[in-house]
Amino acid sequence: MIPGASLLIADDDPGLLRLTGRILAREGFRISTASSGEEAIAWLEKDQPDLLLLDLKLDDLDARNMISRLRESGRLPEFVIITGQGDERVAVEMMKHGALDYLVKDNDFLDLLPARVHRVIEQIERVRKLEAAERALRLSEQRFRVALEDSPITVFNQDAQLQYTWVHNPFPARTHRDYIGRTDADLFSPQEADLLTAIKSRVLATGVGSRQEVQCTIDGERRFYDINVEPVRDKDGKTIGIAGAATDITEHKRLEREISHISEIEQRRIGQDLHDGICQHLTGIELLCQALEQGLERKSRPLAAQASSISKHVRDVISQTRSLARGLSPLVLGPEGLMVALTELASSTESLFPVKCHFASDGPVLIHDSAVAIHLYRIAQEAVTNAIKHGKAAEVEIRLAQNGNRILLTVADNGRGFGKNEPGRTGMGLHIMQYRADMISGALSIQSTPLQGATITCSLSRNAVEPR
Repeated sequence: MIPGASLLIADDDPGLLRLTGRILAREGFRISTASSGEEAIAWLEKDQPDLLLLDLKLDDLDARNMISRLRESGRLPEFVIITGQGDERVAVEMMKHGALDYLVKDNDFLDLLPARVHRVIEQIERVRKLEAAERALRLSEQRFRVALEDSPITVFNQDAQLQYTWVHNPFPARTHRDYIGRTDADLFSPQEADLLTAIKSRVLATGVGSRQEVQCTIDGERRFYDINVEPVRDKDGKTIGIAGAATDITEHKRLEREISHISEIEQRRIGQDLHDGICQHLTGIELLCQALEQGLERKSRPLAAQASSISKHVRDVISQTRSLARGLSPLVLGPEGLMVALTELASSTESLFPVKCHFASDGPVLIHDSAVAIHLYRIAQEAVTNAIKHGKAAEVEIRLAQNGNRILLTVADNGRGFGKNEPGRTGMGLHIMQYRADMISGALSIQSTPLQGATITCSLSRNAVEPR
């Protein structure tokens, strides 16, 4: 909870105003009160609370007008509506205008008040953390654009044998002398050296620059670098070496993971709220409709039929809401969670769209790292959406397999595919999938033939999914 969160309570019932203030003060909140709308507006012109608890109908000003005035003046804080019984419809309308919740002044009001306020304050805190992380990420990106002489970018030259001839700002714990005359095989682990050598050899052979993210262990610490390599040519145009720059993006990657983690937590919370809250309320409405239908059977068959139709529509909404909740919070706990979630994704896709979609696996593929499992699920989810929305596919197959030391997630469809000159049709979806693949050190590949479908594969090392 936000330490000592401040609340402004605006209510024209003096007794209830004092009682709610006393109850919330015992919960550790800093309480201010206003007995009218104008008094609350005057207070908000000078100060800002973490949360405003606003009575829907004040003697001098109703909540809609008050919120409109505060929004125009830029002084509207996060707020919760407090309403009398019978005003719930208006309270829900107020939530469309920004209210985080509404409380009904019924017999349970004072008992439920502390928990509901705590929940809203926690929601505000999560949003603030996400915004702070995003600001930190933007700041990190700005730092990487700083001029070379003022930044920790490692710049280097290597000859045709890939021996270092010059290094500016070497990696931490190393000096310029550590590099000169040596190759990557002398400086890094065999796996890291093989990757660096492959990137640079390709530049030497083709004369075309390359940019790639790599991981290197520097002084016992795993760090991430953005490596940009270009060919160096003599006066005749012959490639005689390479020039490169390595930018340390370890902090950038950490912030990306943090933002992704916070976003996934928030999505799971929303999914749980949909399932445990809205679905339960809708189920209650469905039961009421069924009771109404039975009561009308003897009086008016047309009205009974209308009640039955309403009940059916409510069931459809419940089904769609549950599907949405599963999409937001898809994974069950345990290493087998990804396989279960992909099975449910295929099933829900078939129920929501006129396509055949199934999940297949050659055997159990256990993913112990839940963050990796979630990214793989989101890649599959995005690929299936693209296949239906852009590819107009009639059949989609999701496959999870293990091939040696590699985990392979494949989504194949029989849609219309896309050509090399059609980046606009799939650009954003592919960027999202590529981003998620990068987050788990995976490789994303796309094969597509116009009018014959597309296959998207994410491949990653078995080590990436082992428990840490």
